[in-house]
Amino acid sequence: MRTRVILSALTLALSTAALAGPAATKPAQPVVMGTTQLAGQTATLGQALTVGKQSPLNFTLLSASYSTGRVLIGTTLLTPKAEEKLLVLRFTAHNPTKQDINLSGLTLTAVDAKDFNHVSYSAFVRAGTTEEYRANLKPAQKVEIVSVVRVPASGIIPKLIVQRGDGPVLRYDLRGVAKPVPAPFADPRDASGATALADAPAKLGSTYAMGRYDMTFKAVTFSKDEMLGRAAPAGKRYVLVDVTMKNAGLDADSPSHYTFRTELVDADGEPVEFWVLAKGTRPEEAINRAVKPGEEYNVRLVFVAPDGVGLGKLTVREQGGHGVVFDVSSLK
Repeated sequence: MRTRVILSALTLALSTAALAGPAATKPAQPVVMGTTQLAGQTATLGQALTVGKQSPLNFTLLSASYSTGRVLIGTTLLTPKAEEKLLVLRFTAHNPTKQDINLSGLTLTAVDAKDFNHVSYSAFVRAGTTEEYRANLKPAQKVEIVSVVRVPASGIIPKLIVQRGDGPVLRYDLRGVAKPVPAPFADPRDASGATALADAPAKLGSTYAMGRYDMTFKAVTFSKDEMLGRAAPAGKRYVLVDVTMKNAGLDADSPSHYTFRTELVDADGEPVEFWVLAKGTRPEEAINRAVKPGEEYNVRLVFVAPDGVGLGKLTVREQGGHGVVFDVSSLK
């Protein structure tokens, strides 16, 4: 009797297994390449860490700062567009090996708040100079270097990644570390100081970097005197903007009204026509004047405005770049 019970149970178990089919197996996890971030380590300002395997380099980030000004790297002039700012990175590079090495293969990548990557300019400059650094580092030699990255004008740049070859990377959190955009271009609406205005409020008598020139806007006046042998048209008068232009580049340049873009509106908000770039005190056009590096040149921006109508705002900017805005409404 007991044998029959055991056989019946065994038969039932086999029948159930047959109906159930083969034993269920756990599905294999899919393999997805590229979902793991690059090997590396978190780094902080002032900390010396080694980057690179085949040709290692000791890297120390000294500072990070936002800028709307110019940076000269050799003969190349870097200036940000109106929708950009520059992230200026200062660091030391130290050769820990027994043979000469160079900085080729060292890349600095800024990652913005929208997770877009912005790679540094291909050349480095030796800190405190405009000299492009191309030399080899001797064993134990350390140099201080500046690198520049074009980044969006708006918002913080939270992350910097430093890499050399295929080795592990260094990751920096730049939040609260990068120095803010200098006045007057820091947007007051951004408490972090990381957003740059396209056009910043300016004051007469102050000097502003405009591309290759440092421009000092000295005065704005009305005039009825002849200019280029022409009297002001009937019902019109000239608006003269006195400017001193200092060539901050490394070669001579002939300024013209194409050097920068100017916009003047009157008290009614109507545009005022720009006419000519004139010499500083002479009623002559400023043309074919080679301004040497470090030399100053006095010019006047000449506009033709309706007689009896006051002015509103004057905007001057480098072509495609950031500008400065003057309130000239007090001029009657």
